Amino acid sequence: MRARQWIAAALLGLACAAPAQAGDPPDAFARIESLLDPRVLFQGVVREEDVSLLFAHLRAALIAAQEGREAPPPEALNQRAEAIAAELKTRGTLAGLLLLTAFEAAARQAMREALTEPASSAP
Repeated sequence: MRARQWIAAALLGLACAAPAQAGDPPDAFARIESLLDPRVLFQGVVREEDVSLLFAHLRAALIAAQEGREAPPPEALNQRAEAIAAELKTRGTLAGLLLLTAFEAAARQAMREALTEPASSAP
């Protein structure tokens, strides 16, 4: 599964880098902005079953507390929490890489424009 995530990240990075290399920073920023939409970043990460697992544990913990004992979280909840954390880590890394690509493209374009402008003579 880890390899699948890195392949997807590499493909998205390449897709975003192509417009940046073409020297079109506004287009690169527009593409990145759509990818950084919270609905896109978090889509498919937390499922309805995860909410059910969490609230089932909260119910068990509340009943256990009333009885003076602790209710350890079920293994399924721990596994989903780890899976969600890993997925969000991957998506966050990808978002950071995409932002860096766009910033690099903008900086390169600004540098090109600054170097091609004629130097103004001081009066």
